[in-house]
Amino acid sequence: MRVDRAETLRYLGFRGQELTAADESNLKRAEELCMAHAHPRTAAVRFGFDCGSMALAGCGVTFRGEAIRRHLAGCDAVWLVAGTLGLETDRLIARLMREDPALGVVTDAAAVSAIESVMDELSAEIAEKEGGRTTRRFSCGYADFPLEQQHDFMRLLDMGRKLGVFIGADLIMTPQKTVTAVIGVRAGEDSL
Repeated sequence: MRVDRAETLRYLGFRGQELTAADESNLKRAEELCMAHAHPRTAAVRFGFDCGSMALAGCGVTFRGEAIRRHLAGCDAVWLVAGTLGLETDRLIARLMREDPALGVVTDAAAVSAIESVMDELSAEIAEKEGGRTTRRFSCGYADFPLEQQHDFMRLLDMGRKLGVFIGADLIMTPQKTVTAVIGVRAGEDSL
């Protein structure tokens, strides 16, 4: 896991502006705090996949939405993946938002960079296992891929037990610095 300063600045809305000494100080402190308080954990499960019916093999789950259909065209397997930084990061950000809101906002952005880094590492491991035949990550809530399908990820990845992640009635996951996604595996030439 790492915190990418350029990504943190992008999440904060910086577009080439010159950073003040206070900005630099908050960025450095936020990066240190994020690295010290994050406890990244991931889960990943591979399923066979029928891109005609959009069904995952053996689990009763069918993906809905045209965007995910296009994204997974030509795939015969998918990986459901999840990653979280843990509750300590949420608690840190909540405390900072009360005590030092400027640092809290920067730390929140740094934590987004950190969880993206965790997911990038997991995606790279899967791509290596699959000989590079993978798609980019695609998450519920992108385009018309229903956010409600988060429940399928929660169940199939056993996220409560394995990651300590839960989902509310509002479909917000706790801890908040949690990401779920699907990665498609393109059919190999031997399966055509």
